[in-house]
Amino acid sequence: MTTWTPEMITELRNQLGVTQVVFARRLGVDAATISRWERGRHPVAGRNAKKLNRLAKRIQKGATLA
Repeated sequence: MTTWTPEMITELRNQLGVTQVVFARRLGVDAATISRWERGRHPVAGRNAKKLNRLAKRIQKGATLA
């Protein structure tokens, strides 16, 4: 499983072209959680890491957030 760095999370969100709020909704977390991840204040773990992995794979295949 990928170890998500703050830079990787921000890059994934930017690739999607969405705000932290929209990204958070898609992942089922608070926007504050996204902010903490992107600032390196809290690591991504467990099911949230799995969600990011699945989303990243979909993006690689050309999928969108919709």
